[in-house]
Amino acid sequence: MLVRASDVEPRTIENCHGGSGRLASTAFDLAAHECRGMKFLHDDVVEPNATIGEHTHADDEEVYYVLEGRGTIILDGERFDIGPGDLAVTPAGHSHGLINGPSPMRLIVACARC
Repeated sequence: MLVRASDVEPRTIENCHGGSGRLASTAFDLAAHECRGMKFLHDDVVEPNATIGEHTHADDEEVYYVLEGRGTIILDGERFDIGPGDLAVTPAGHSHGLINGPSPMRLIVACARC
């Protein structure tokens, strides 16, 4: 299977998971392409000072891989600095959120079924 970026329409998400601000997302819906383990892969750009509200994934796992920018990742209520090359893993049943810094943050978000 090959999914071309030109076949995916970018979208803007306001106040993601109850956070604030916007993020631009190119979302690849892998479940729609008969991928059994992966649900989706996003290429996201979070605007400066925007947040992704802390939330829990009950039945799946999610990872954030930061390509550009710096901010704070919240994992089960605990805050950590995060920047380029860092990977945040959120297992099923745990929570995560993001507070972006003063520059745009680009990250790859991958979600898999448990």
